[in-house]
Amino acid sequence: MRVVLDTNVLVSGLCFQGKPRLALEMAEAGLFILISSEAVLLELDDVLERKFGWGRRLRINTLGGLRRTAEIIEPNFVLNNCVDPDDNRILEAAVAGRSDCIVSGDKHLLQMGRFQGVEIVTVSGFLIFTSDRT
Repeated sequence: MRVVLDTNVLVSGLCFQGKPRLALEMAEAGLFILISSEAVLLELDDVLERKFGWGRRLRINTLGGLRRTAEIIEPNFVLNNCVDPDDNRILEAAVAGRSDCIVSGDKHLLQMGRFQGVEIVTVSGFLIFTSDRT
């Protein structure tokens, strides 16, 4: 299964315990293929620095780990289907990466439900879905 974890899920998984952390650990264990893009990783880097005060070295090491875990794709198109440009970068990564789903806590994305054949689900919905497949 090919999955994009939205930036909010990545931040929660890196900074807190709980379901987002579990989803991130599943990606690291190879239970699904994590799809991301440089645009998503740049947003993650910005949020970790600006909102959580992570230092440069910690961010570099963390992003390096994500780059080793994920398949990093570079979309060759631009989407404008969401009000928030950052949400559009998530959609671009998912479509370009031929993802099966986007895991997000973002209300704008979740309201879409599906985009170009890509399911958009909460972390809880994703965990239930993946547990049903094993």
